[in-house]
This record gives sequence, C-alpha cells and structure tokens, in this order.
Amino acid sequence: MIAFSLGGSERERVAVKVARYERAPLTGDYHDDNWLNVTVTISAGAVDGTFSASFLTDEFVVFRAQLQDLYSTLRGEAQFSTLEEQLFLKLVGNGLGQISLKGYALDRAGDGNRLDFELALDQSHLANAISDLNAVIERFPGRAN
Repeated sequence: MIAFSLGGSERERVAVKVARYERAPLTGDYHDDNWLNVTVTISAGAVDGTFSASFLTDEFVVFRAQLQDLYSTLRGEAQFSTLEEQLFLKLVGNGLGQISLKGYALDRAGDGNRLDFELALDQSHLANAISDLNAVIERFPGRAN
C-alpha cells in the first residue's frame, strides 16, 4: 500500500493508505473508473480509529495543489474533502510555520459515526505530505474516459 499522512507523532496523525483502484476501467464513466479503496487511520491523543473508504483520484490531486500553495506561503488554507464526506481536513497556516488541522471522519458514508479532531502541525509536516501525495498520484493517476 502507498499512503500520505499528516502529523508528527504516532499519537497525532491522520494517514490515508491507498490499496488499489476499486474496479477495472471498464465502464468509461470517469467517476466509476477512478474510485480508490483506502484505509484511513486517525490518532488524536488517546483516540485511535481506522476505517475503510473509497476516494476519487482527483481528490488527491486537488489537495496536493492546495497543500503546495500553503507550503510555499505558510498562509491560507488547504482542504481535503471527499465526495462521500467520509474525510474532511482543513489546514490553516498562520504565516509563521504553524499549521492548524481541523477535520472530521465518518466511519461509513452517509450515516456513519462522526469523529471531529484537531492537530497542531508545523511546516515540515507539509513537505512530507506533498512528497507522499506525489507518490500516490503517480501510482494511481486519474483514468480518462
């Protein structure tokens, strides 16, 4: 599996591991052909959780672009959001290298249990996440119709 993560220690981390495309590119439909099977792990203090989900290839591409902008300026925000709303991350930079991450996760699309969490990051965490996202996007590019 290939993954991207945000956070410093094992107790303050969000990780998304990508296993494979959900299905072979047979349908010709962009959305059907670009779902990825993922495992999300969240560790926030004493709370640990892991769940399976499906995310679209484009969601990683959009987040990487926003994260690169945040890393270069250390101001503004980057958001990772998924179509089925199972994971949402909002990172906000203060211009001094400190990054606030607020997010939520649903263990099941639509009506799952919701976990809200916050993590404190610094700019060094962004560089690692961008590198990890580059690897995810290279391994699982969007498949055109």
